[in-house]
Amino acid sequence: MADLPSASTTQERAALPRDIAVFLPLLGIGLHKCTVYPPGHPLLKSAFDALASHLRLVLVNRPFLLLGVARGQLLVEGLATDPDNPVLRDLATRLHRHQLGAIKIFNGAERQEIEEVMQVLSSDYRTKPVGADLTEYDTRWEHVRFIPPAYDRLELAEGESRMGEQATPADSVASRLWVGLAAAVVAREGAPELITDPRAIAKALNERMRDPAHAKKVVDYLLGLSRELRRSHGQEAEMLKERLGQLLNHISPEALRELATVGADLAQRRRLVVDAAMVLPAGAVLTLLRAVSDASTKVIPQAMVRLLTKLAFQAEKGHQLIREESDLALRESVRQLVDKWTLDDPNPAAYTRVLERLSRHPAGVAPQGVDHSAEAIRLVEMALETDTVGDAVWTALEEVVREGRAGDVARMVEDPAVAEDIQEHFWTHLATPANMRILLANEPRDTEVVELLLERMGMAAAEPMLESLEVADNRTLRRRLLTRLGRLGPAIGPMLIERLEGAPWYVQRNLLALLGSLPEIPADFNAAPYAGNDDTRVRREAIKLMLRIPAQRDEGIIISLGDDDMANVRLGMSAALVGCPTSAVARLMTLLNDRRVPAEIHALAIRVLGTIRTAATRDWLVEHALTKPGWFRRRRLLPKTPETLAVVAALARGFKQDVTAQAVLRLAEESNDPQVRRAAAGVTEEQA
Repeated sequence: MADLPSASTTQERAALPRDIAVFLPLLGIGLHKCTVYPPGHPLLKSAFDALASHLRLVLVNRPFLLLGVARGQLLVEGLATDPDNPVLRDLATRLHRHQLGAIKIFNGAERQEIEEVMQVLSSDYRTKPVGADLTEYDTRWEHVRFIPPAYDRLELAEGESRMGEQATPADSVASRLWVGLAAAVVAREGAPELITDPRAIAKALNERMRDPAHAKKVVDYLLGLSRELRRSHGQEAEMLKERLGQLLNHISPEALRELATVGADLAQRRRLVVDAAMVLPAGAVLTLLRAVSDASTKVIPQAMVRLLTKLAFQAEKGHQLIREESDLALRESVRQLVDKWTLDDPNPAAYTRVLERLSRHPAGVAPQGVDHSAEAIRLVEMALETDTVGDAVWTALEEVVREGRAGDVARMVEDPAVAEDIQEHFWTHLATPANMRILLANEPRDTEVVELLLERMGMAAAEPMLESLEVADNRTLRRRLLTRLGRLGPAIGPMLIERLEGAPWYVQRNLLALLGSLPEIPADFNAAPYAGNDDTRVRREAIKLMLRIPAQRDEGIIISLGDDDMANVRLGMSAALVGCPTSAVARLMTLLNDRRVPAEIHALAIRVLGTIRTAATRDWLVEHALTKPGWFRRRRLLPKTPETLAVVAALARGFKQDVTAQAVLRLAEESNDPQVRRAAAGVTEEQA
C-alpha cells in the first residue's frame, strides 16, 4: 500500500486526539522492546503496564480502535501519522512487513491479550509473517483482530470497516450463526421466516424454553452470535444487531429467566450480557440484564439495574445532547458491573417496585455548552476544603490530571490551610508513574508540576522520563529530560545500560550522553560496542565514556584516532596528550601521513607523538623539522608552519638533552621569528 497523505500540518495534527497521540508511541516502544528483551524482562513488564493503562484511556469512549497500516505510516481516525516520526514509522514498517492491513482493538482488551499480541508481532517477519495465515489468530483473542492487507477492497467510513466484497447473509459467520439460532429454536432449518422475522423466532422460543438441552443450545448460539457481532461492522452486521435486539425484546420475561437459569452458568450469563452491551440497542441490553439478574439470585443489585434503566431511557429517548453520552455510560457500566458486582438487593420488594417506576421518569437536559470537566476540579477543591478523601476524589483527581489541570491542583494542595495529612494523601496520588507520563506529554504546560513530582518520586520517575526521552521530538524537551534524569544520580546508571542495546541511534546517543553526565559510571559497563556505531554522534558519546573509564581509556584513544570524524579524533588526541599508549603510534603515523587531514589535527598529532619518548619518534620529529640534506648545503629549519612549530616544541619538551634534537633546537633559537624561538623553549601558540 502506498504511503498515505501525512498529517503534518498544524491543523491536521491538532485533529488527532491526545490520547491516541500518546498511545501510538508507547505501542511502538513496547513492540521494539519485545524484539530486544526476552519474555519476563522487567522492562517489558513496565512497558506492557503503560501500554494497557493508556489503551484503557483510548477505549473508554470508543467501541474499538482501528489502526490501518501503510508502508511507513499508520491511519487512525482518518489521519495518517507523521512519516518523519522515527518511532511511528518503525511501528508501521514492522506491521507492514508482517503483511497486516489493519489491527482492530475492541473495548475491554486486557493486559494479557495485549502482551500476547505484542509477542506475536515481535516475531521475525522474514521466517513467518503474521499475515501469511490469519486463521490462526481469528479466535485466539477476544478483543483483538488482525485484518489482512486487502487494500484494494478496504473501505473505511465513520465507525465502519468492511474487508473484501460485501458478504451475502449466507456467507458471513454472523449470518450462519443467526440461521443456526433460528433452526435450533423452531427446528425447521431453511424456513423463510427464520431469517426475516425475529418475532416468529421469539414466539417459538417462548414455547420451548422448558427443555434444558434446548436452552443450552440456544445460549451457545446467542453467545457466538453476540461475540461475532462485536467484531463485525457494516450494513449486514447492523441488520443482524437490529434483529437480535428485536428477538430479545419479544422474548417473554419468563422465557428469558428460564433461558438464563437452565441454559447458562454464571460465567456464560456474564459473558452474554457483556457481549450484548457492546452491540445491541440500549433497551435490549437492559432486558437481558434484568433477566440475568433475576435468574442469578440477584447477582446484580436492583439499585444498579434501576440506574441503568434511566441511562437506557436517555440513550433511546432522551435529548440529542445527552443521548450518545448516556449510551456509552450504559454499556461501560454494564461491562464493569457484570464483571465485579455480586451483592444481593437489600431493599424490600415494595420499595423496589417504587424505585423502578421512578427510574423511568425522564430527566432534564443539561444546557448546551456546560463544561463537565469543571465538576472534577470542584470535587477536588471541596475535598481539600473539607479534609475528605476517598475513591471518588481520586477518580476526579485522575480526570483533572488528564485534562491538563494538575498545576491547579498542586497550587491548591500547597495552600497552608490544607491539613498536612491531606496534603500527603494528595501528593501520594499525584506522584505516580502514570500521572508523570501524562504530565510529560503535556509539557511545557505542566513543567512546574513535573519538577514538583520529580522531587517527591525520585527513582520512581525514571521509567516515565526514559520513555518520554525515547519519543521526544523536541530538542528543548530532550534537554530538560536529560537534566532531570541526571539529577537522579548514579543509581540510574543500570537502567540506562539496560535500554541501550537495540535502541535507535538517537536514543543511544541520549542515553550515552546521560551516562557521561553521571559522577560515577557503572564499573562493568563496556562502551566499546557503541564506539563502532554507524552514527558519528553515538560514537562520540561512547568515546567520551571510554576515556573516562581507566580500563577502557587506551582502547578509547586508539578507536578515536582511527575515526573518520575529526571531532572524534580531536577527543582522542586531547586525552593522549596526558598519556598516549605506545600501541597508538601506528594510528598517529597514519594521521600524520594523510595530507587530507587538516593542519591543526596534524599539529595536535605531532604534540602527542612528542610525548612518546623513543628514538623512533625523535628521529621522525627531527626529519620533519629540517630540510632535506644536500651535497653542498647544510640542513636548515623548514619554513614556519603550524606543523613545524609543533615539531620544534615537541623536541624541546621531550628531547631537550638529546644530542640529535639539540641541533634542531639551536637553529630554532637563532631564528629571527619570535614564534619559532618560543617553540624552541617548548611553548606552543596555545600556551602563549
